[in-house]
Amino acid sequence: MKVLLVGNPNVGKSTLFSRLTGVDVVISNYPGTTVDFKEGKIKLNNKIHDLVDVPGNYNLNPECDAEKIAVNMLCQGDIIINVLDATNLERNLYLTLQLINGCKPVIVVLNFWSETRHKGIDIDIEKLSKHLRVPVVPTTALSGEGLKDLVNEIEKIKIDKNLCPRIKIKKNVQRKTKKILSDEQIWSQIGKIVEAVQVIKSKKHSWLERLEDLSIKPRTGLPIAVIIMLLVFFIVRFVGENLIRYIFDPLFNLSMPLLNSLSNYFNGSGLLHGILIGHLIDGNIDFVQSMGLLTTGLYVPIVMVLPYVFAFYMMLGLLEDTGYLPRLATLVDNVMHKLGMHGLAVIPMLLGFGCNVPGAMATRILETKRQRFIASTIMAICIPCMAQIAMIYGLLGQYGTKAMIILFVTLFMVWLVLGFVMHKLIKGNIPETFMEIPPYRTPLFKAWAKKTYMR
Repeated sequence: MKVLLVGNPNVGKSTLFSRLTGVDVVISNYPGTTVDFKEGKIKLNNKIHDLVDVPGNYNLNPECDAEKIAVNMLCQGDIIINVLDATNLERNLYLTLQLINGCKPVIVVLNFWSETRHKGIDIDIEKLSKHLRVPVVPTTALSGEGLKDLVNEIEKIKIDKNLCPRIKIKKNVQRKTKKILSDEQIWSQIGKIVEAVQVIKSKKHSWLERLEDLSIKPRTGLPIAVIIMLLVFFIVRFVGENLIRYIFDPLFNLSMPLLNSLSNYFNGSGLLHGILIGHLIDGNIDFVQSMGLLTTGLYVPIVMVLPYVFAFYMMLGLLEDTGYLPRLATLVDNVMHKLGMHGLAVIPMLLGFGCNVPGAMATRILETKRQRFIASTIMAICIPCMAQIAMIYGLLGQYGTKAMIILFVTLFMVWLVLGFVMHKLIKGNIPETFMEIPPYRTPLFKAWAKKTYMR
């Protein structure tokens, strides 16, 4: 099946195309011309189909080579996805009505949907769909909003190959149409549709809407992502250290008299003393170095590790419930593709900082075995879990923040190089994954606490 992306120039077709296909794209010249078009693959109903980004055109009465080629290509497609600029509905609907009057199934995509809210434009999707008699899907290609709904609509369409068979390209190909409308009829119909479905009103941005825009655009989103990740890192460290200092350490110190009594019972030596208490350091029990089951065996996981693991999952829950994680995945999508994965792989990586086991389990959100293998491998080698980070703090803490920065920058560089090498050596494609970008929300304390407790 061949799916065509058709629309006016500058309506976000190329961005939508990249979102639907990933980065494995072929750019070709149309036969006998210098006009190029992009072709990629899209997964529908568990089958791979062709997706073509048709050169932009304003109508089906071509005046230049690019528009003539666009019209010719329409005869070769099975499904037409008509991309519109939702903030300029009236101008874009001219081509839409021409396409709908053709013989191919059409899905209308209202792109730049997030901008309509900011500009005070209110479009009734259901009414528009009834007027056009085709599915209408609002999207924001930049963030990925609405792409899942678009794919679902494409998958619902059943193709009748006999309705309008593909034909060889000839000069001045005439498309079969249900009914030919004049320009006056089309513009009259557009006026009635816009009046019925669109309301424009003054709209002030909320601070959350401004933050949503800033955190998804690369120029502002990447610095915000760095600040948030550093903030998360320092909050995890702050919470972890204070839990150790004021809660867990004092609780363990309360057990010292009991452990000393047990040590004296075994006369400070022997097999059972070595197993339960461990070795005495300068005649005393040392929770870190004694290496006994009841000393180091309990102290390290409960006092040195658990507080950091708790703090990490507490912050991860906040990032999830506020709606930030999908935005982070969108921002790093291009980098992840260069490492053989797509943006969603950042979620297993973040989980890996808490514990590599749930991080490895979370790689199941990645579609191919190749991506899961790359993600699991670089996670095991380059992502220290909270238990390891706690040990790193213990070993390098005395050398200050500079030593910690050197270590983590080194791990990050190894992560980049290893991922890039594996991407080049392990053959396979990177299918794009669709995810919804929710608005920012205030987390519910009860749900957040329950999630942290379960983890």
